[in-house]
Amino acid sequence: HVNARLPKADMRSMVKRSFLRDFVQLNIVMARSNNALIPDRDKYNHLESDPWTWPLLLYPMRMLGSWKKGDIKYYEVGNPLLWWSSTICCVLLPLQIFLYFARRQRKAPAVWAPGEALHYWNGAKLLWGGWFMHYIPFFAMGRVTYIHHVLPALYFALLLLAFEIDYLCRRILQNRLQNVIVGIWAVAALAVFCWFAPLTFGYSGAIEELKYRQWLPTWNLYRDKYMV
Repeated sequence: HVNARLPKADMRSMVKRSFLRDFVQLNIVMARSNNALIPDRDKYNHLESDPWTWPLLLYPMRMLGSWKKGDIKYYEVGNPLLWWSSTICCVLLPLQIFLYFARRQRKAPAVWAPGEALHYWNGAKLLWGGWFMHYIPFFAMGRVTYIHHVLPALYFALLLLAFEIDYLCRRILQNRLQNVIVGIWAVAALAVFCWFAPLTFGYSGAIEELKYRQWLPTWNLYRDKYMV
């Protein structure tokens, strides 16, 4: 914009910014605004959920307010098979590591080939650590939380699931059986994905037609028992 009434001047010296200063200031402002979003525990909200419920997939989220026939409805439910199995892997990994070190401390016969334990530990600690660092901090937050906040942690959990399946198959199964087990697991995951695809990609029909896709009583898929 040019104003003929104003003298020409170089404003760059007056508006010069520091990237690092702006970066820190922006994150401080975002943290303050996020902490101001405090949930009202006395008021029911079908969108909110606590972090402890996310790995169990107890409260998927309706993405739109209208749930009537003709409106496109999205339900943030994901793939329960992968969701729950990856959660089991994340919970059991510390137990695996504990048992390994307990056997080692008691000088029990080695169950790992030379170098195998180090290879497994390097991969497992990276993936489990990524899940832990992206999930646990939400328990310290006072702001409103939603189920999609767990998606970055879920990414690491799914990688850990694939890592564990690959490790266990190679360790306890023959080559032919490895392919069979992995194939069965892939087909099952694909089948569950297709089963919930209408909710993922949007469904415009009567939601009662999909009521059999409600796997847990806590899901508010076709009827919200708390809504008046």
